[in-house]
Amino acid sequence: MDAGISLSGEPHGLTTKAKVDLNGVAKTLLITLIARAYDFSVPRPILGDPYAQDILDQLDFDVGKMTMTPFQMACIALRTSRFDRWTSNFLQHNPNTTVLHLACGLDNRMDRVKWGENTRWVDIDLPEVIALRRKDRMYEISTDGPVLVVMEGLLCYLPEDDVKRLLQRMCQTFCRGELLFECINSMTLQALNGTKPIQSISGTGAEFHSCVDDPKTLELLHPGLKLVESIRLAEAPGVEMFPLGFRGLMYLRSWIPGVRDAARFLRFQFGETSETCK
Repeated sequence: MDAGISLSGEPHGLTTKAKVDLNGVAKTLLITLIARAYDFSVPRPILGDPYAQDILDQLDFDVGKMTMTPFQMACIALRTSRFDRWTSNFLQHNPNTTVLHLACGLDNRMDRVKWGENTRWVDIDLPEVIALRRKDRMYEISTDGPVLVVMEGLLCYLPEDDVKRLLQRMCQTFCRGELLFECINSMTLQALNGTKPIQSISGTGAEFHSCVDDPKTLELLHPGLKLVESIRLAEAPGVEMFPLGFRGLMYLRSWIPGVRDAARFLRFQFGETSETCK
C-alpha cells in the first residue's frame, strides 16, 4: 500500500503508529475509513464494520483534518454495504473465484464478506491499478474461473479514456465475471469540481475526471459486457436505516431529475456463461 502502510483489521498491540503521507486519490482512502469507523459507532449502523476503528487507531493522523458531515459518512457506509452484499452473493454462487479488489487502500472487505469455496483474493492498490491499463500486466493475473472486479469509487477519479481501457481489458482478458463500481453523472461531476466541492475530497487534492449519464452505453465497450443492476444512491437498500432527517433528504433527492441520478452503483456481467469457464 501507499506510504508503506500495511495494516489489518485485527488488534495487534503495536505502540508505534503508522505515518500517513498520502496525497490526491490515494488520500481519499482515509475518507472511507473514517466513514466506516463513524458508522460502526452510531446506534443503528448501516455497514457495521468492526475493524475500521482499530485500523484508524493505528494511524498517526489528525482525523479532524478530514471534515465530513454525518450525512456524507452515512452515504459512504451505504455504498460500501451494497458492494459487500454484491461481493458476498457472487462468492456464494461462484466457486473458484478470483476477486480483484482495485484501489483497496485500507478497506478490509475480505474480513467483512463471506468467502465462497476456493476463493483467491487479490488486493490491488493505486499504482498497480494504473499499471493494469497495460494489457501485458493484466495477463499476469492468471485464473481459469470467474473473476469479480470490485472498484467501488475508483473510476470517478480516472480519466474517461482510462476508464474505457480498464473495462475493456477486463472483458478481453478474463473468461467471465462481474464488474462492480460507482458512477456519477455529468451534473455531479461539474458540481464536485466546481461550485460544490466536497471539502473532505478537495482537501486531498483529488479531482473527479469521469462520469456516466447512461450506464447502458458502457455495454458498447465490449460485446460481452452487460448491465444487470443499477441502483441509485438515493434509492439504495439501506436508506431506511438512515436517521429520519437523512431519509427525508434522500426521498427529496429521488424525485429531482438529475439529482436522483447523481450517483449510482453498477453491476455488470461479462464473458461466457457456458461450462468453458468452470
